Amino acid sequence: VNQNSIEKFDLGFAPGGPKRLLEKLRRDFSLNHLKLSGLIQNSDKTGQDYDRFRKRIIFPIDNESGKIVGFGGRALGDGYPKYLNSPETPIYSKSRTLFALSHARVEIRKQDLAILVEGYLDCIALHQAGVNNVIASCGTSLTEAQAKLLGRFTKKVVVNFDPDQAGESATVRSINILLENGFKINVLSLPDQLDPDAYIKDRGVTKYRELLRKAPSYFE
Repeated sequence: VNQNSIEKFDLGFAPGGPKRLLEKLRRDFSLNHLKLSGLIQNSDKTGQDYDRFRKRIIFPIDNESGKIVGFGGRALGDGYPKYLNSPETPIYSKSRTLFALSHARVEIRKQDLAILVEGYLDCIALHQAGVNNVIASCGTSLTEAQAKLLGRFTKKVVVNFDPDQAGESATVRSINILLENGFKINVLSLPDQLDPDAYIKDRGVTKYRELLRKAPSYFE
């Protein structure tokens, strides 16, 4: 990820230490608000409050108008789980949010086409390569609410999920929801079991665009 992408997507880092963010934010916000935001949680074992995100690369999640409503965190090293998202809050619902829609909405309308991928890094890698009508489903498959949200910007979509069993299952579920909401759907399955991020790095954006143009319809 280059510096331009880091700045465009406001990428950050949550250091170690169970209460670093808690101690900083307590100066300005009540504990109740911090817990409501999903940034601070309480341990069932010790009863102590602590930072939800620690030792993770942070992906802010914004809504379609560009206001940050939640966060995703990717563990460094062998941390578990690999990805940790904000919980449901009064302003963030995973099933109603599409990652990078605020960045992609203009290009989606311009091309009358959206490319739907699974993960944050797949989405960012494509934007970084100049494919700017890409969004990600903050999970593995699309929801009814996400489809309705996307439908405000286009009714054409190319689904480009990871070429593994989970990705294939998510593709099928997403197709069913998109069909119910009146979308024209094509499916891009990249060769050699490569996800979009890996394909761009290995084969380049020109070849990706060629495959994109040839992506078959969902029926095929």
